[in-house]
Amino acid sequence: MVAASGALVIVLMAVILGLGELAIRSIHLLRDGIPFFESNAGGRVGSITLDQELGWKATEHYRETLVEKTKGGQLYPVRRSQTRYGFRQFGDLNSNRLKMLVIGDSFTHAAAASDERTYHALLSKLLDIEVFAYGAGGYGTLQEFLVFDRYLDIIRPDVILWQYCVNDFINNDNDLERRSLINNNGWLRPYWRDGQIALLSPKESSVQMRDWINHHSRFLYFIVSRIDRLRALNTRDTIEVAIEAEGMRHPGFLRAVHVTDELMGRVRARAGGRPIMAFDCVHAEPYDQAFREISTHYAITYWDDIGAVVRDADQRGEDVYASDGGHWNERGHELVAQALAAHLRTELPANPRHE
Repeated sequence: MVAASGALVIVLMAVILGLGELAIRSIHLLRDGIPFFESNAGGRVGSITLDQELGWKATEHYRETLVEKTKGGQLYPVRRSQTRYGFRQFGDLNSNRLKMLVIGDSFTHAAAASDERTYHALLSKLLDIEVFAYGAGGYGTLQEFLVFDRYLDIIRPDVILWQYCVNDFINNDNDLERRSLINNNGWLRPYWRDGQIALLSPKESSVQMRDWINHHSRFLYFIVSRIDRLRALNTRDTIEVAIEAEGMRHPGFLRAVHVTDELMGRVRARAGGRPIMAFDCVHAEPYDQAFREISTHYAITYWDDIGAVVRDADQRGEDVYASDGGHWNERGHELVAQALAAHLRTELPANPRHE
């Protein structure tokens, strides 16, 4: 009797999992155009491709059209594409214009803006320069450096624009990320530890379990990610609260700052004498203080007013954020592009191809 009951439970669970997988894959096919049998085992699901070195990366040659909503509730169409190597914008390698390489995370990936309305696409027009922009949601500094290192010699930019974000410090430290309910997507990622790269899980569950879910079951990934989001609603327990209360006195944050400093040192060494400019997309302490100090160490020009431009517009009543309330909508990207262009006009080097 007990054995029969156990077998029945197993069968019911298998049926539920099967129906759940069928439902999720059908939704992905009808809503997002993701093939029904596009298996995570191959590494790709829609706009994200799993990567043994990076953890994950933006999918190459991916396009989608969807309807986004601003924080204020306004609906608008978004035509989004990822081009060569997964870059959101990949300029002309043979152009005689000044070439700028932009590296960042979800703010540079710019999921809530059409191709021509991202801040980096607008910069290309405002400054008449060739722009190559790569961003992926949830990236930390190590992942950004690895992308930078991978494509620097292909693009050979004249100038580099680095997009910082407050989550960088959390995502650069496995212990901090495990204690974060906000900046933790649960995916395996590389961390910089004692001068070496370690691929680790940012969750309490095992690396093997998370890796299997990410590769084989969209339904289980959906369930796990929703559980993570529900936990994130109780933000009082997240590590960011302690960091923002203690500032530079927080020992875990100081450890993460040291790692981030070391990684940006590697960025500077790899870039050589090329000018590097950087900005923080969210204006908040103690993160800005850390970014200022790190940038000073490596002769990186740092602008700490960009996130404040969007925040101040929001406080004036402008509808500048996407529906999540944190990322920029197309108006937010426009404000960021204008602010960056004002800085860059005084900082861009002369075009060596015009000398």
